[in-house]
Amino acid sequence: MSKSSAQIKINLIPKDPFFGTVPGRILKWALSAGRYIVIFTELVVIVSFATRFTLDRQVTDLNESISSKENIINSYGALEKNVRIAQAKIASYTQVKQDNTIVETFADISAITPEGIILDKLVINKDTVIASGNALSQSAFNLLINNLQISPNFQNVSVDTVESNDDDSKSGFTFSIRANTQVVVKKSAVEKEVDTVDVLDRTGGL
Repeated sequence: MSKSSAQIKINLIPKDPFFGTVPGRILKWALSAGRYIVIFTELVVIVSFATRFTLDRQVTDLNESISSKENIINSYGALEKNVRIAQAKIASYTQVKQDNTIVETFADISAITPEGIILDKLVINKDTVIASGNALSQSAFNLLINNLQISPNFQNVSVDTVESNDDDSKSGFTFSIRANTQVVVKKSAVEKEVDTVDVLDRTGGL
């Protein structure tokens, strides 16, 4: 078997003794590794520029979207104003309606209260009325209950308490009754105006 000859490399360029020193070795390492650092830095710069262009485009698109939506919102300014006006009218009407209901209920109670009934306390809520007082006779009390039951303005009449008077100077007995108010809803001019505004908002407001 023939033996393979070993390769012999001969470097005729003399070595610089400077690269044998510590500063020389540091400089040699910097020269060899520095190119990789430069290449990496250039890649980072290129990626940064590309990212900057992408972000600038996104910001431009976002500003255009915001401007478009802002114009749409501004176009609904008249609609919002009409809605707020309608809400204010509805709130005012609700308050007036509630006050009128209390006044009407008081008038209805006064109209059906017969002689011989003395009301000491009358509580009128939104849908309930509670009356307590003194009945001079059984017939007067029965007439009051009957008037409440046949009245179209009251329903679910119930007697909470019926007690004899503890005071000997007073005749008859004390009582407490309650009933639900039957409110007949009628559209007023305010409701019609609110409905008109609502129709305009849904049709011509846009």
